[in-house]
Amino acid sequence: MAVRRLALVALGMTVTGAIHQAHGQTPGGAPRPGTLPGRVVDVRAGEFFFQAPDSIPAGLTTIRLEQIGLAAERARAGVTGRELVADKGDNTRGAHMLWVVRLDSGKTVADLHRAARARERTTTWATQLGGPGFAVPPRTSNVTLDLEPGNYVLVCYIGSAHDDRTRYHLLNGMFRALTVLPSTTTKAPAPRPDIIARITGDGVLHLSAPVPAGRVVIRVENETDTDYEFKLQRMRPGLTGKQFLAQGPGAGPGVPWGGLSSVPPRSAVTTTNDFEPGEYVMGTRVSIRHPTSQVITVARR
Repeated sequence: MAVRRLALVALGMTVTGAIHQAHGQTPGGAPRPGTLPGRVVDVRAGEFFFQAPDSIPAGLTTIRLEQIGLAAERARAGVTGRELVADKGDNTRGAHMLWVVRLDSGKTVADLHRAARARERTTTWATQLGGPGFAVPPRTSNVTLDLEPGNYVLVCYIGSAHDDRTRYHLLNGMFRALTVLPSTTTKAPAPRPDIIARITGDGVLHLSAPVPAGRVVIRVENETDTDYEFKLQRMRPGLTGKQFLAQGPGAGPGVPWGGLSSVPPRSAVTTTNDFEPGEYVMGTRVSIRHPTSQVITVARR
């Protein structure tokens, strides 16, 4: 696993979750409109916890991340921009992403915690597989992975880059163990991507085709030796992507539109996104205003 500054976290959270088959049922029993690849597992994120199942069957799985904490409350109240997630002097307190980490060699969450406290590298037995990024609620984000039986952890690494470790979401207890059990059902095939986004060079993205409006399956292929994010922001009315990138923070914020928290080196990760017509900025850096980010225009089909 790439070097992450981990620390002791609080245990013993009460969590709930739901699993829905694609083409299946909503919690209320009504058919779910639209589809996502494979088995859909809903994970909800707040300050500082995940609500998720204890175990799921192996196979093609789409993890769908929903914000239910500070960001959701403020979005319902009409708050936008940085104030949507900023709180208590921390400008990322209410923003949550999810990293799926596989534990091998018989290791457990307790081993991950011990390594975290000691700030050890855990590459040999803890492998990051990718995960959904942040989307402004009520939108959700998702990642599609082919999960083998084994032990996993769902983690939020936001805040790990700050010297002030009270900002670190993992330090505040934002993790959850997940067991993937052998499945007796036929595994769903991998989704056919509508677009392939290749990460090359210094995090530069190359798209295989223009992005159309509507539901789009994007396969992000990382051809480098560096772990990158895959970030999407939609431009607000009156703000162009060119202005957003050229003017810096003074140009005003975009609207986080999902994406991926991580695309590990030399790997490919799939996400599905619903695009509305308009301009977006797409990038691979923590700062979406990095010089390698680019403007894309989504046209009506």
